[in-house]
Amino acid sequence: MDSFLSSSQNFVRALKANSDPPFFGGPSKLEIARAAWDQKTFYAPRKAEVIVDLILNHFAKSNETHSISDAASWKLLLDVISPSQSIKSDSWLAPLVSRIPFTRIVIQLFESIQNTLYDDHSQLTLTAHECITILWPYCVSKSNTDLLLECFAASLRLCAKHEPIDEPASHLIMLVAGSFNRPFLLILPQTFSAFIRTHLEDWLLSLNRLQSDPVHSTLFECLYTSGVQCLLDPDVIRDSETENTIFHAFENSVPEIIMPILPRLFLSYIQILRKNRNAIFGQASSHKFDSEEHRESSLRFFASCQQILSKATQKDQSWTTKALLMDVMNQEHIFTGRHLETERLLNGIVNSALVELKAGTEATLGPVIRCLTSLTQIDYSLIESVLPDILSRLLMVPDTVTPALELLEILLQYHVKTRTVPLYIDTVITINFQENVRDHGWQKSYEQICRSPGLHPRHLERLGKCAHEFLPLNQTMSAVRSVTERIRNLLEEYHALSQSNDEESPRKKRKVDRGSTNDDATKALTLAISTTAIFASVVLSSFSVDSVPKETQQELEKLLNDFSSKVVLHSLSRTFKSMKKKTTKPWDDEIIALANLRLRYALGLQRSPGMSFDVDCSPKLIKQMSESVEAISLADLQLETLRTLFKSSPAGQRLTIFDTTLKILETSESFSVLHMVIQRWLPLIDLQASKEQVERFVVLFVALRSRGGADLTEILLNQTLSSAEFWELTNVRGVLLAFIERSISEVSDWANATLHQQEVVQSVFDMLLFIPIEYLSRALKLFLVKRAISLDQAMTVTSTSRHFLSTLRTYISRLISSTDLSDNLLGDFAAYLHYLHTDEVSGKSAFEIETLELIRFLLKNLLKNNDSDEIRHLVRHYSDGLQQNSFSSHNPWARSFNIVVELLLKESPPKTFSIPTQDTFRTLYDSLHRYLFPRLVNTPNALKVTQAKVLLEGWQQVLRLGRWLGLTDVQVLGEQTMNLFAFTQTPGYEDADFVVFGVLLEEFRLCPANIRPQRLEIVIAAYVLLAKRKSVAGLGIIDDFVSSLCPTLSPETFNHGLSFIVASLKHVNEDEASSLLHLLSILLQDSPQNTFHIVQSSVTESINTCNDREIFTEEVRLPALLLLLQRCHDRPAALRQADISGIWLFIAKICMGAQVHDPTTSVETFHCIVSIATALIRLRRDLVVLTIPHLGIVLQRLIQSMQSPRSNLGPKQSIVVSSRLPSWINVQHPLGVEEGKALSRLLESLNSKTVFRKLTTSTAAPPKAESLAKPFSKHAAYIIKAYVESLNDSLCVIPAAVRKELQPGLFALCGMMNNFNRDALMASTADAGEKVIVKTLWREYEKQRYVGKG
Repeated sequence: MDSFLSSSQNFVRALKANSDPPFFGGPSKLEIARAAWDQKTFYAPRKAEVIVDLILNHFAKSNETHSISDAASWKLLLDVISPSQSIKSDSWLAPLVSRIPFTRIVIQLFESIQNTLYDDHSQLTLTAHECITILWPYCVSKSNTDLLLECFAASLRLCAKHEPIDEPASHLIMLVAGSFNRPFLLILPQTFSAFIRTHLEDWLLSLNRLQSDPVHSTLFECLYTSGVQCLLDPDVIRDSETENTIFHAFENSVPEIIMPILPRLFLSYIQILRKNRNAIFGQASSHKFDSEEHRESSLRFFASCQQILSKATQKDQSWTTKALLMDVMNQEHIFTGRHLETERLLNGIVNSALVELKAGTEATLGPVIRCLTSLTQIDYSLIESVLPDILSRLLMVPDTVTPALELLEILLQYHVKTRTVPLYIDTVITINFQENVRDHGWQKSYEQICRSPGLHPRHLERLGKCAHEFLPLNQTMSAVRSVTERIRNLLEEYHALSQSNDEESPRKKRKVDRGSTNDDATKALTLAISTTAIFASVVLSSFSVDSVPKETQQELEKLLNDFSSKVVLHSLSRTFKSMKKKTTKPWDDEIIALANLRLRYALGLQRSPGMSFDVDCSPKLIKQMSESVEAISLADLQLETLRTLFKSSPAGQRLTIFDTTLKILETSESFSVLHMVIQRWLPLIDLQASKEQVERFVVLFVALRSRGGADLTEILLNQTLSSAEFWELTNVRGVLLAFIERSISEVSDWANATLHQQEVVQSVFDMLLFIPIEYLSRALKLFLVKRAISLDQAMTVTSTSRHFLSTLRTYISRLISSTDLSDNLLGDFAAYLHYLHTDEVSGKSAFEIETLELIRFLLKNLLKNNDSDEIRHLVRHYSDGLQQNSFSSHNPWARSFNIVVELLLKESPPKTFSIPTQDTFRTLYDSLHRYLFPRLVNTPNALKVTQAKVLLEGWQQVLRLGRWLGLTDVQVLGEQTMNLFAFTQTPGYEDADFVVFGVLLEEFRLCPANIRPQRLEIVIAAYVLLAKRKSVAGLGIIDDFVSSLCPTLSPETFNHGLSFIVASLKHVNEDEASSLLHLLSILLQDSPQNTFHIVQSSVTESINTCNDREIFTEEVRLPALLLLLQRCHDRPAALRQADISGIWLFIAKICMGAQVHDPTTSVETFHCIVSIATALIRLRRDLVVLTIPHLGIVLQRLIQSMQSPRSNLGPKQSIVVSSRLPSWINVQHPLGVEEGKALSRLLESLNSKTVFRKLTTSTAAPPKAESLAKPFSKHAAYIIKAYVESLNDSLCVIPAAVRKELQPGLFALCGMMNNFNRDALMASTADAGEKVIVKTLWREYEKQRYVGKG
């Protein structure tokens, strides 16, 4: 190797040798080149060029696959040509690449990747991509279209046949495909022919693979655009022969491959025709945007697509493609009624869709209906003649097919726009069902129709709204008459057929085929009546009586009264009479009765002051319905019958109706009936039902709710229990509470209770969670608490009983927290509290959290009652339980000991207890201190702190207990605590750092006053260490610790702590500075008394420190701004003049332009700045008025920060733009609408009159409410000038949405200025564009300015 590198001549001869390696047994040429390149001391003229020439010639001339896939060669090539090298390669690299067939190298690389596995080529692809990215621009400028097409074809073969495609390969393919899509690239006829003949299938396969993968969406767009550039070039489609060639190529393709791409191709074809209409169709079409030639060519493409789809075997995909194609046709408006061939084609699609709706599967129904929707949008006349057939088919479609609702909505919109709603109503009420319904079975067809989109509540609600709002005045009467006549004719026909069937002799009936005319006609007529009645009910209950002219209102009243009495009620009577005569309840009679009841109910909903409709049932009809209601098999009919009986029955018969309803609910548990009773008739039941009936209802209520599950019945019953209206029903409430008390009292011994009794008790307590406690009497509350406690103590905690125990303990907690029952249950509470500590705890499950919450309430009641004996008894239990179990993590006494201490500190001072009780707590403290101190003070550092975590928690609570007792001479761990805290900072021991920090704070509270300043420095250092590692939730915990400590500090200690923090801010790093600023904000927010001047001095020094160090305007800007925002917003009275100047200086530094920017824009920084400025303007106007020039500079920079760069800027232009923006704004993510709105509010606040806040004496006069408008008026022009310059910038824009939000603030500035200021502003604008902007702004301001008129 040394001989080759001895001179530059030897090196070049070795690389130019005819054989590789140059000498037998010696190193290869690549090894020599690598050694020469790595040896920086070796010099050879044009060394880099020689190495690159060697590698590229090696790739180009070698026919072996392993040569092009040699990762070492690509790595050396990348090292040589990388832009990071100091060698200038522009002079020799372009001629070298143009001399070597580099496109062949790229093609071979694609083939190599295609034939190898992913793991084998991943590193090769990454390196090769970086090399080709550098070399490709030199190659592509010298390559012709044919070579680029070959490279593009190789990339298509890779996409079509290789899986997966990694990111480097994807970028490499996009690089090649993007070059094929260059502007002004000439697509020659032979290029087009080669693509159609050879590469079309690979292109389609590639797009199919990538279309459904969101990861490769950019690659898909690149390949699609490049393929369309070749396939649909204007020079290509201008020739009719080549256009036909495209259509034939598409038709010869496999339909399943081309179908997903066809809609996108169709859209691209239309757009290319429209964009290049002059070049394709000649100059004569230039004056006409949508020329006929353009439409005809587009429709020919559509017809060709239909021929492709006719060959498809997958119907659902075919219909989906048809729907997308017609969406494009509708979007581009290319169809008119003059194109007869296309109209015949679309009519054929409509007929095919009807056939598919009849026999298609659910997978094809959605696409078929989408096709009909698109056809309706294209031209309503295409489906107008077959609309009844479409609607009848939609009534057999499941409601899961959501496109059907969209189609119905579009049909309604069309009729609303054309004011032909009566025509749509006539269509839907004249639907007839074909014989194909019989194939599904009549009853099954009825159920399917009821669940169809046509009868969906959304469609019916929309139809009712249209009938109410869009029926023309002169058509309402005719529409109502049409509906009533249709119902009348259908019912007459039905009863005639029914009578003829009843009159036939049994012998004649046997001779008639079961599928014969009479029976099938009756069933079809029944379905028609049911459907028509639903639509008629919507129309009759929704149309506006006021829309009918007054002269015809009497005629309308007579029409509807006749319809009600002579048609609906008459048919209803005949139907119930027929049902009573027959031994088996016929299905069709029940449906007819249901239709009549719905019509009657709809007529009753129509309300008008000047009109009345007779819909009351006769006593005979009521009797017939009451006798038949129990035997009805149709649930909807049963519901409508009960509703009618409740409404129409006289008061004397309602007890019978109540009995019938209860019997139905007890047997069938019908949700609809239960819902109707609870929501509508429960007050009537409470008022008129007998006590036995109410008791039956309550038993049924509890039984239905105890079934479990999350069904609709349980949801309804839970909502009822939570309703105040329900609990105002005195009879039902009394019976329900009596039932609850009786059910619970029956179970005196849980172990010997039957399973049914246990289930009833469980369901009752579960139900009690939904019952408002305010409706329970004190005696019942006492009873429930006692029974719940006894049941809890009688049960053992198992996996099956946990749910019930959780319910019991939750309910006990709720009762105890809402009502003071300690006087009556103090002994029970003490025993129960001891019982709750008998079970070991294993974690923080929901059951254990509820148990701890219950313990909290019990302890609170015991301490509040202040019974010395019970408290001493409880303290002894804690002393024994904590020491016997060694503060184990499974010890329930340890888990609740912190609750006792917390309650003592917050709610029970020592003086509220007697001296013996205080001595008892002192004894507890002494025993626990003697127990824990030796175990912790001798803990070696090698012991895992996590094992002693529970001991440390107990030690913290013992120290808190000593603080509650008022002890001063307390023996603490001292240095051992700091050693333990330092040990928790090592990896693996972080779980105990919170606990040790809490101990550190408690020991600080108890330490002598002379060493407190030094110990406070340790606390601050510990806080910084913790804050750097903890999440937001963890930081909140230690913040609470510090907040509770601050008010207890003396002024001297507090001053020392603030001085230590401020001094530390002058030299700490980024993370530590952020933590210290956050700690400083906590200390200033919760400062002790008599520290006002200390706080003021610390704030001033902190602001000066932030201005002195660059770190606070860059990395730690947001914590510093949050500190300033807290002072300006929460404590504005403490600010001084020097603080205001420092704040403006700090904000101005943050808002100045920068060369380096953050990866993302910090909108939080912007909003903090705006909030600080707003707070100062509103709350400290007296100080801001002295620094108005500073405020003007800040506002100018905020206005300038709203700029966004124009699209397609070059690199140098982007650098110029970004250098004007602050470091916290990324040029790729500019500020948006919300920031513009906030800045506008800031500018408007200059006009707001406020009262500033400062410390004053009691005798001083209150300050006057004023604004900054007058002082700021001389500076407003500069802010508007900054806005005008930003808007007129050639490299930047302010988006229209942002300008709209800024307008109110700019108008506020305009309102401050007088004519002289305005003229001066106009004179300062030297550019014509700026003058136009100022004039436009002022004109808009004048439009909205209030001038005192009106």
